[in-house]
Amino acid sequence: MYKRVITLLLFCSLAVYGQTKKITLNEAIETSLKNNPQVLTAQKEIQAADGRILQAGRIPNAEFSIESNEIPKSFSFGDAGELNFNFSQPLEFFGKRSTRIQSAGYEKHVAELNLERIKKIVTTQVKSAYYQGLLSKETINAIEQNISLLNDFLVQVKDKYQAGTSSYLDVIRAKVEATRLKNELFDVNKQFQQNIGTLKILLGIENGVSYELSDSLNYSFLTTSLDSILTSLIEQSNFVKISSIRIDRDKSLLSLAEKGSLPDFNFGASFQNRQPIPGNGSDNFIGLKLGISLPMFYSSGVRGDIQESSALLDISNIQYEAVRKIITQKITSSFKSLNYAEEQLRVFDKSLLQDVEDELRAGITAYQNNQIDVLNLFDIYRTYRTTKLEYARAIFNCLTARNELEISNELFNN
Repeated sequence: MYKRVITLLLFCSLAVYGQTKKITLNEAIETSLKNNPQVLTAQKEIQAADGRILQAGRIPNAEFSIESNEIPKSFSFGDAGELNFNFSQPLEFFGKRSTRIQSAGYEKHVAELNLERIKKIVTTQVKSAYYQGLLSKETINAIEQNISLLNDFLVQVKDKYQAGTSSYLDVIRAKVEATRLKNELFDVNKQFQQNIGTLKILLGIENGVSYELSDSLNYSFLTTSLDSILTSLIEQSNFVKISSIRIDRDKSLLSLAEKGSLPDFNFGASFQNRQPIPGNGSDNFIGLKLGISLPMFYSSGVRGDIQESSALLDISNIQYEAVRKIITQKITSSFKSLNYAEEQLRVFDKSLLQDVEDELRAGITAYQNNQIDVLNLFDIYRTYRTTKLEYARAIFNCLTARNELEISNELFNN
């Protein structure tokens, strides 16, 4: 029974590792946003920010003490002259605690925006890996199609050789060309597996399943103007929002530093037990205490806190303006790159692909009629394959450029 269970488990494991699952780009993005370590880490940062808000609202601990004075040499505490039970509570000046909570709240907002920013970055990375996989897939298909055409052509060359209308050198050349394409196919398959491996890492899962990309390389040309894209992407930029919130946070910290010159308080009460006083029958008393800190005696420290906080606020304002300028430039550059990629794609329209296919068929017919030699026909084959590959690459370049444009407002270089 034990051996049967082990065999069954091994079989199930091998079955899982042998599975192939189709996955769309949207499914890949959805999976990565659930499992990617970068996203999970950013979510934990929000929980940590919640904890810092609780810490910022912390009230200083109250103190309780027992004090005994005039203890006899026999250390008999029951005969001590004074026995005090003291309770005291430090309290900050009004507004300090709420300002600290406000500052911590800004940090949580930053963490929330950073989570959305990380999600956009991970989405961009998944798209990039998926597009790379699709390009490799298209390359594989083009090479396999060319190998199939060459195999058909090799049959014709052999027939012509046997009929005495072609040389054996043509047969060798056809075999060498097919072998070269098979070697190229091996390299492209290797690259495809690497692309799938990169995609699986971004998905954040490792289940032994092989993924098959079910989408295809398709592209719709951009119709929005640069001004509209600039306005939209800057408004949506989480990085710009984070820079703005940091200004608010530093204003809050400056306000907290300025409140450092205000005194804090200490309230206390005590129950006092004394030796009986002649003429006074009571030996128990209640004591009250009111304390106040004197920060004016240490004003240099307060001035230092204010100066530091003011400088940090100035830095945040400078960085905010710099971020807007840099992001504006990145969006503009990405938009121009996308326009260039789209211009290249328009060159490879359907009529060009159709012309190349027609040229291939005409070349095969011409070779059969002894109008061109095998080397010229190989050139036509290579032109056909190169055109299809360059068309796929042109689509890939447009998708990649659009992807970079969409993330250009987050100061991220993929």
